[in-house]
Amino acid sequence: MKNHLLRAAISPLLFFIALASAFVLPACGNKNNEQPLIPYAPVNLSINITNQQYANLRVDNGAVTLPMKGPAGDGGVKGVIVVRQSANTFLAFERNCPYQPYDACALVSLDRISRLFMRDSCCNSQFDLRGQITGGPTQRPLKQYSTSLQGSLLSITN
Repeated sequence: MKNHLLRAAISPLLFFIALASAFVLPACGNKNNEQPLIPYAPVNLSINITNQQYANLRVDNGAVTLPMKGPAGDGGVKGVIVVRQSANTFLAFERNCPYQPYDACALVSLDRISRLFMRDSCCNSQFDLRGQITGGPTQRPLKQYSTSLQGSLLSITN
């Protein structure tokens, strides 16, 4: 009889604990998980780095911005920033800021004055030329795309 009474008392208590944890635990998450992901958009760009419009890519740490749509191909959600690390190494990043990617103003640009880092003027997140976070509220680095150099033709894809 005691076991039956004990079970009857514990069952509602366990139900209450399970129900409470279903509401409380999701609120205790990592902020990184709360940030929405950048939506998928195709990236299939090819540029000839010897063209005058890409002259900045002739020097290390030089960068250019490519539009999301245009003669070079499909350029992601909000366009692509290409950075030259060395004569044979290029990095390409999505311009859509990872902090609040669905905000209309969430656009990463090369700093106009120094040209030594990238930033989103909407949330003030900052990134180095390798796409890593250097400041601001974001907890994710810039989304990076693959690059391949064949002669003077640089291909950027996802």
